[in-house]
Amino acid sequence: MGVPVRFGAVAAVVAEVARQEVLSRFRRLRAADVWEKAAGDFVTAADVAAERRLAEELCGMVAGSVFVGEEGVAADRGQLELLRGERPVWIADPLDGTANFVRGNERFCVMVALALSGSVLGAWLCAPALGLSAMARAGAGAVAGGRTLRVPGGDRVPRRVVVTDPAYRTAEDDAAVARLAGAGLSLVPCSGVGVVYLELALGRRDAAVFGWTNVWDHAAGVLLHQETGGYAATADGPGFPAAVDRRPPLVLARTAATAAWLRRIAAG
Repeated sequence: MGVPVRFGAVAAVVAEVARQEVLSRFRRLRAADVWEKAAGDFVTAADVAAERRLAEELCGMVAGSVFVGEEGVAADRGQLELLRGERPVWIADPLDGTANFVRGNERFCVMVALALSGSVLGAWLCAPALGLSAMARAGAGAVAGGRTLRVPGGDRVPRRVVVTDPAYRTAEDDAAVARLAGAGLSLVPCSGVGVVYLELALGRRDAAVFGWTNVWDHAAGVLLHQETGGYAATADGPGFPAAVDRRPPLVLARTAATAAWLRRIAAG
């Protein structure tokens, strides 16, 4: 793997942070605990506390490692340069689905990835309100609750395709979604990308077409998806390197052929 790390110990930290810093505040937020980074882009006291805990604990688990979190990047985009360095880097979305969290919706997730020189080596996802969690190790598979995760293979028309939520779509996204709908696909708006990745790994969703590629939103989820046997690609090619910008759409499916078919439809 190149970086010595105890996967179970990391999973325990992620679960503990999810419980103590996130779930403990769920449906208990005060007005002062919620604010906006930009119009409609919420952040809460849970996001900030979880990111601080993750940075402190995870960097202590791998010597010389650094940390890139969504809230830190919001304050200083220069932190993204850490992804291009030679040190192991933890990539975290401390509370994916913040808008859901604020509304009292259970579809929120803590997501952590470990990367080195652009390669994602490990992934840990925990949706505490739903009782869902999983982890993956590059080249060694994915597990949830001690059970190996493996989605069925084979090329077939996906029945449940997740697409970007209407609240966050660009005009280009709208056009791509319209083309996918016109192909007769059953489309489900994304509600919490971390939970969607868990659902893909558990076989509850067939595919996804996302119109954004923030590294904290996708690094962990893409590795989890790939280690269950799935395929991922952006407009720049297969996979999801964590050290370079990737152009959308990000397409995830059970096979490369299905992903390519979905991308052709979305691109028109």
